[in-house]
Amino acid sequence: MSGAKKRKIVDENRKYSEEWEEKYFFIIQNTKLMCLICRETVAVFKEYNVKRHYETKHNDYLKFSSEVKQSKLREFMSQLKTQQKMFSSALQQPSNIVKASYSVSFLIAKKMKKFSDGEFVKECLEAVAKDILPDKNKLFSNISLSRQTVCRRINDISNEIIVKLRDRIQDFKYFSIAFDESTDISDTAQLVIFVRGVNESFQITEEMLKLISLKGTTKGEDIFHAVENSLCENNLDLEIISGISTDGAPAMVGKEKGAIKLLIDKIESTRKTNNFWKRDDLFIIHCLIHQQNLCSQVLSMNHVMQVVIKTVNYIRSHALPHRQFKEFLKELDSEYGDVVYFSHVRWLSRGKCLKRFYELRHEIDLFMNDKQKPVVELTNDEWLVDLCFLVDIVEKLNQLNVSLQGKDNLIIDSCNYINAFQKKLLLFEFQLKNNNVQHFSLLNELKSSKHIESIKYAQEIRKLIAAFESRFTNLDKYKTIFEIYSSPFHTDVNSAPEYLQMELIDLQCNNELKHIFETSKSKIDFYNINITKENFPNLRNLAQKVVSAF
Repeated sequence: MSGAKKRKIVDENRKYSEEWEEKYFFIIQNTKLMCLICRETVAVFKEYNVKRHYETKHNDYLKFSSEVKQSKLREFMSQLKTQQKMFSSALQQPSNIVKASYSVSFLIAKKMKKFSDGEFVKECLEAVAKDILPDKNKLFSNISLSRQTVCRRINDISNEIIVKLRDRIQDFKYFSIAFDESTDISDTAQLVIFVRGVNESFQITEEMLKLISLKGTTKGEDIFHAVENSLCENNLDLEIISGISTDGAPAMVGKEKGAIKLLIDKIESTRKTNNFWKRDDLFIIHCLIHQQNLCSQVLSMNHVMQVVIKTVNYIRSHALPHRQFKEFLKELDSEYGDVVYFSHVRWLSRGKCLKRFYELRHEIDLFMNDKQKPVVELTNDEWLVDLCFLVDIVEKLNQLNVSLQGKDNLIIDSCNYINAFQKKLLLFEFQLKNNNVQHFSLLNELKSSKHIESIKYAQEIRKLIAAFESRFTNLDKYKTIFEIYSSPFHTDVNSAPEYLQMELIDLQCNNELKHIFETSKSKIDFYNINITKENFPNLRNLAQKVVSAF
């Protein structure tokens, strides 16, 4: 008998019976039997133990009818749920308070406000809560938004973004980088690096990779080493890089020691597989927005801009004239309350400055005459016509600039905008030579009242045409690749790279895929779903490279 195995309760496989809830007011709570009446627990799942507890401690419930018992059961269950909800709410409150602190800190960082502004935000929240939610005022008071806390929260958010970005980087099929170097107000050179990657499912990730302070020189070698170290830190493999975009400075594009040249040499030396890869397959782009702005500077209308800038600076750079001018506009019930500064750094400011100056030209003329500093050009019809042309053409250039800044733009979209604008310039030139100003709204308004010799403006358009043709010729070498991505069913197979020709023929002979492509709203979805890596591996790779390029 001494060697017999000792019986254990767990071996008996005792289970809870649902009828105990109605008969004895017992339910399961955290793997134990709990009495709803007194909230005591019974360890062993045995009806005898449950019944004994009920009859000895709650024998007064024995006399109740089944209807009364049902009512009492619902009451006890409701009380239990209310209590549990209260405890869960109490546990959740600290979590919500911390989350609110992070949310406010994120907004402070996003709006580039001072860390100490968190305390002011907290005062605002408490004031609002006092009037609207007085019973919740204590919760708002518990939100920690001191300068040190906001600083820690922002660091936590920054680290979390880095972690998430690195997780996504692991899934990149191809990626491209864009980097630019500039000097801040403390004369420290800052190098900013952006990355744009695409995974196997064509999901795009675009994020700032790193901001690096260059303490010494900013030569091509310095920039190259900074970029290389940043790529290594984030486990970005040069094997899958598809594009490089810079601002076109000599340190970036130098033929011998430029950062791009050194980076390409590094890529070629580290490539493990060179199948079908050539240097031309890498999208090396001088920032299209920057180039467009450089093109717009060829307009030789300095006699207009100088007058506008001089007049605006007189009004805005001195406190007294500025106050008087704004008050003068109020008295005249003007549509605008002030003129706009022009800044070379803010590329769109020229169009806004010119537009506002033109619309306030009568008020400015009156004001400057009162100040005995008349702007004689404002009474010169020929100068006013030049101003109208400059306002019109700069507004069109600004519209192009804004369209190039679209968040979800692909490189093909930007190239299409530029190509379309170049064709518009050719049309403008032809029409201006024939004294047709239909597409220039301000000139068209003046045409009925003033004689306009628009042929001289055709010469300005010719300068723009030449500048665009000169600066954007480097995009011509990618024309075939872009055409294959945009319209693979209409591309001439003979002009396509040899490694794509067989797949293009198979694709163009597939009428079902052709119909899907023509009716598809998104090319990215078409390539992701229909151009499989089993049937069209090279075409799929090409599409992923194009989508990943800046």
